Amino acid sequence: MSQGMAGGPRGTGRPPRRLVLLAHGTRRRGAVPLLEHVAQDVAARLPGLEVSHGYVEFQSPTARQALGGGDEPVVVPVFLGSGYHVEKDLPAMVGEHGPARLTGHLGPHPALIGAVVDRLGGRLVEQGARWSDLDGIVLAAAGSRRAGPVREAERAARRLESRLGLPVRAAYLSAGRPSVSEAVEAWRAEGARMIAVATYLLAEGRFSAALRSSGADVLAPPIGHHAALAEVVVERYLRAA
Repeated sequence: MSQGMAGGPRGTGRPPRRLVLLAHGTRRRGAVPLLEHVAQDVAARLPGLEVSHGYVEFQSPTARQALGGGDEPVVVPVFLGSGYHVEKDLPAMVGEHGPARLTGHLGPHPALIGAVVDRLGGRLVEQGARWSDLDGIVLAAAGSRRAGPVREAERAARRLESRLGLPVRAAYLSAGRPSVSEAVEAWRAEGARMIAVATYLLAEGRFSAALRSSGADVLAPPIGHHAALAEVVVERYLRAA
C-alpha cells in the first residue's frame, strides 16, 4: 500500500538528499542489526545520499530521532506487511516531523519473494534435499487482525507458488488462522510427507524462534541481510524522489 506524500512540496527541482529507513525493532538481545546493514547497502547504491535509520519500538535510535534534522526526507517503512505501525504510527510520526515523503512498505515485492526462495533453497541444500522432494510449503507470516496484511501474505503465497510450481499455503504466527503449526498438521492429515516452512519475516526474533516447533521437515530462516531489501528500498526512494 503506497502512502504517497506526507507533506512537502512537489516539483522542487531536485531529489531529496536524505533517506530514513524505519523498522519495528525487537526486544531480542544480540539481534543482528539488520536495518543498519540495509542502510549501508542502500548508501552504497546511492552515493551522496544521507541514509539514516530508526525503530518504532524497543531499539535505538528511535523513529523520531531518525526523522530529526533538516531537509525533506524520503521515509521508507522497512516492513513486509501494512499493519498498524505502517497505517497509523508512521504517518503520525512523519506528520509531526514536517515535510517528508512517506513511501509504501516493502512487501509483497517480487524481489522479496525471490529472497524467500533463496533462503528456503539454501536450507534444502544444507539438508541434502531437493525442491522435488517437497509435497508443500507453508509461508509463515507474522499475521494481523487487520485484513490488509493478511491479504498481502496470501498474495505473497500465490507469488511463491507461481514461482516454484509447488503448492503454497499462507499461515500466521499471531492474530490469524491457520497458525503455522495448524497448517503443517492439516497437510500431514492430507497425506503430505515432506513439508517446508518458508519464513516470510525480515529478521530473527520471537516469531522466528516459535517456528522451531512447527513440525515441518524443513525450516528456512528469515530473509535477513539479503540484497533484495536494498533493491526494494532504492526502488521506493527513486519513485518518491
